[in-house]
Amino acid sequence: MTEQFNINQFNCSISGMGQTLIWAHGSTGSIQSEDAIGLYAWHRFPKKLQLIRYDAVGHGLSSAGKCVEDYLWPELANDMISIATHLSAPSELILGGQSMGSVTSLYAALKYPEKVKGLILMNPPTAWDARAAQVDIYPKMAKAARIFGGKGLARINAKHWDKMLPSWLINGHEHSVLGMLDGLKLMTRQTLDRLFRAAALNDLPNKQHIATLTMPTLILAWEGDKAHPIETAIELHKILPHSTLHIAHSIDDVNEWPKLISEFCLNNDNNGKER
Repeated sequence: MTEQFNINQFNCSISGMGQTLIWAHGSTGSIQSEDAIGLYAWHRFPKKLQLIRYDAVGHGLSSAGKCVEDYLWPELANDMISIATHLSAPSELILGGQSMGSVTSLYAALKYPEKVKGLILMNPPTAWDARAAQVDIYPKMAKAARIFGGKGLARINAKHWDKMLPSWLINGHEHSVLGMLDGLKLMTRQTLDRLFRAAALNDLPNKQHIATLTMPTLILAWEGDKAHPIETAIELHKILPHSTLHIAHSIDDVNEWPKLISEFCLNNDNNGKER
């Protein structure tokens, strides 16, 4: 666990002014990989809102963690809030992220509910019983990382998109989908080893704990992704009392997500309720 938070260890991007959304990318992703994909259209995010993005520990241009524990999701949640605090974001935040970033946001909301006025959970990963059933794959991924490194894993993954993402998503973003691997290419063998070993220990928070969150929540998921099954999103929608769920079945549905994210942020008033 990090002994003392140091903002200089994190690569951050800040734009706009006003209500703050702090956004966390997925595992092996980065600010660069999100921009390369073009899926998020952050350049169209309303300027009347403040957008804080950052590379998680060991990802992108941020410093590597010192141990496996630095990559545990509750620890990433501490980083998220610390980054917002050091960048002088308002006391009430909207937290959001994709995959690993969505769980980071969940843990941060549970630990600091008074700071969070809204949640955006995009592509929540496998969880609970389903995650326990696949925990054995992570040591194998850690071993592969030690052998091939980030660039090697990126080359391997590039040959197996059909097993990793919905075919309609690949076809809809065929010219930019390889950008998803930009973050992975930068990662060292040691970082990936620690990240995947942490993945074997990680899981979503307890369902009873999640049910205590009362802030408005936007849940986004797409169909046909084994690593991010819609079952997790559906269960979260059932648990979270003030949540809205959008499941994408086509590229047109996904292309609406930037607008849904922007509208969600714009519609949240200062009391943490949707207008």
